[in-house]
Amino acid sequence: MSTTGQVAKPPPLAAIFERYHVGWETRDPDRIASLHSEDTVFRVHDGTDPVTGRDALRRHCAELFAAFDFSFAMGRQLYGEDHWVFEWTMILSLAQPNGSPFTARVEMLDVVTVNSLGEVARKDVYMNGKQAEAAFARAGIER
Repeated sequence: MSTTGQVAKPPPLAAIFERYHVGWETRDPDRIASLHSEDTVFRVHDGTDPVTGRDALRRHCAELFAAFDFSFAMGRQLYGEDHWVFEWTMILSLAQPNGSPFTARVEMLDVVTVNSLGEVARKDVYMNGKQAEAAFARAGIER
């Protein structure tokens, strides 16, 4: 509650975040891409090249969802004027080379910039490299 006794309104970016996050939770590349700008940049800071453009992002998300079974453990959401920061944990369902399933948890941080039209113009994704490396090594996945 605010000092005047009224409940504070959520920041305008919170509504955009909610619509955007639904696309990730439902694994919907079309919905995700529709919320990005035409010239968007999506970059996972893991040594891979950034993905540039809405159509390339749609294809990237479809490939990502086909390759990995993961869900989210929500963390903090912090809002600025034109961006948000989202702390979350990726929960990956993987299998060891012998077929034994296991679950891995990787701490993640997204920094998302939104343009004046309310579109995601840039998304930078940072992951706990040690946790990701250990998970993929256990699964026999070379990255």
